Amino acid sequence: MSSKRSFEFQTTTQFLKFCFIGATGTILSLSILYILTEYFTIEYWIASPIGYFIGITNNFIWNRRFTFAKTEKMILIEYIEYIVSMIVGAVGYWISTVFLTEVFNIWYFLSAILSVGVSTIIDFTLSKTWVFKKNKQDM
Repeated sequence: MSSKRSFEFQTTTQFLKFCFIGATGTILSLSILYILTEYFTIEYWIASPIGYFIGITNNFIWNRRFTFAKTEKMILIEYIEYIVSMIVGAVGYWISTVFLTEVFNIWYFLSAILSVGVSTIIDFTLSKTWVFKKNKQDM
């Protein structure tokens, strides 16, 4: 397999793992939101960020272990970078949702669904090229 094909295969495999882990993190996040709201009567606006934080922490652990090779960075630095990259992805998601809804008059819920793709690409790109970057070959 050529170097370029090997890189493309590695990137595709990493992207698929990243998406799978992201889906499990989303399920975890929503489950925590539901449990805290329905069984512990915590307001949704408090429970939602708790669930989200636990979901992205879950994603960080699994992406660090299975999707990307460990780096030489301290885990705390990597974790902070991961949170920052998730915030950037969330901003991209929000901008995309508003843009599709306001400019193209797409139903807000459909805009939100389409914007998940935007945030996923941002999140993956930042994770691969910044958070979990090992060396120039890893890009």
